[in-house]
Amino acid sequence: MASSSSFSSSCVYYGPWEYDVFLCFRGETRGSFTSHVMAALSDKKIRTFIDTMLGKGESIAELLSVLKRSAVSVIIFSERFADSPWCLDEVATIARSIKEFGHRVIPVFYNVDPSEVDGDTGSYAAMIEKHDVAGTKVKLKWRNALKEVVDKAGLTSHEFRCVIT
Repeated sequence: MASSSSFSSSCVYYGPWEYDVFLCFRGETRGSFTSHVMAALSDKKIRTFIDTMLGKGESIAELLSVLKRSAVSVIIFSERFADSPWCLDEVATIARSIKEFGHRVIPVFYNVDPSEVDGDTGSYAAMIEKHDVAGTKVKLKWRNALKEVVDKAGLTSHEFRCVIT
């Protein structure tokens, strides 16, 4: 379980980071849970990167650059998160960043059980199988990335809102 001290207003990250938090989420939560998270982080002066800061057509390479400039990623896993290849690519990039430069991640489970997010079983596995991608290599990368980040201590959406508000 992640400590609440990392998000307290007196413990904003300092150092070589441009952003304190890289926020990864599916658009379905943008107007609800994610907007509440953004407001709470902003109120605490936590510098947060959100995808609206990217220009149209930006690539995963740009995301990797942003991740390297972010202290921690918060991934909001929702019911339809794995319907989006872009979201799955973001998770794969985050998982690679964990291995390459020790990037930290906090998974948040919004209306989804962590067991559903595992890349080999549950609803996420079924969504991954529906994607039309060349070969199984990409799907395997997504599954492995999900396992990597789900294995990190996570919070339910209710616990996470109490931590940041």
